[in-house]
Amino acid sequence: MMKKVFFLLLPLFLFSFSGPAGAEDIKLIIRGDDMGMTQGSLLAFERALNQGVLTCASIVVPGPWFEAAAELSRKNPGWCTGVHLCLVGEWRGMRWRPVLPWDQVSSIVDDDGYLYAYPGQLFAQKPLLKEIEAELRAQIELARKKGINVQYLDTHYMDPNDPGYSGLREIIEKLGRDYGLPVSGMLGEQKIGIYSVPVAQRKEEAMGMLESLEPGLWLWICHPGIDSPEQRALIHTAAEDIKLEGVGRRRAEILNILTGIELKSVILKKPIELTNYREIRQDKK
Repeated sequence: MMKKVFFLLLPLFLFSFSGPAGAEDIKLIIRGDDMGMTQGSLLAFERALNQGVLTCASIVVPGPWFEAAAELSRKNPGWCTGVHLCLVGEWRGMRWRPVLPWDQVSSIVDDDGYLYAYPGQLFAQKPLLKEIEAELRAQIELARKKGINVQYLDTHYMDPNDPGYSGLREIIEKLGRDYGLPVSGMLGEQKIGIYSVPVAQRKEEAMGMLESLEPGLWLWICHPGIDSPEQRALIHTAAEDIKLEGVGRRRAEILNILTGIELKSVILKKPIELTNYREIRQDKK
């Protein structure tokens, strides 16, 4: 019975994704972060984009599964993919290196050539802004070289508006201008999310969050994943972000929500127009 209901709703759902917009419309971008961080992220993003309501995928270029993420994005040219500009690698036991040779960006890496583990640790070293820009530019260039149709930029694990990261916002804005790309979070989007909500309450919170939306452009940043030994082994380095059970169950529940009939029904009933940065770019041309 559930499958029958889903297929009855599907044509209406697809119409809500691309229908005409007006001043009173509720527009929602659902951005998934960290594609390419793990093998499990690839499975999750493919499902969330092709079977769920995820509208954008942010790819981690320094991530260990970047090559596979690039291949997957090439096979799905209709996806809206962006570069998840990355200056830190936060996971214990899974260190990331910069795209550029470490001796060319020595102010943003530790003595072993690895990216620092969290933003505060990085900026305590007073990194050179020119090296930050060079590394982030190299990440965009590598993504394009690998055939990723880059549609937007955003930042991994740090807010460019934070006054503690002096000069970062200006660099991100410059990169957006140079490449003619929108920067997620800098287009007047109102941000929502359930990142800190316990697993058991996430579905209910997500549905309530969308039901309460008012007209405007909204951005929901989420982290799809699967529950696997790989994902459960991921534990943050920064004390305030540590969750000893890892992120397996937390990210798997996000995937369940994004692909579930319940959230799709809320989107239809409200109604909410799902959109992405590719569509926003086209609208502005």
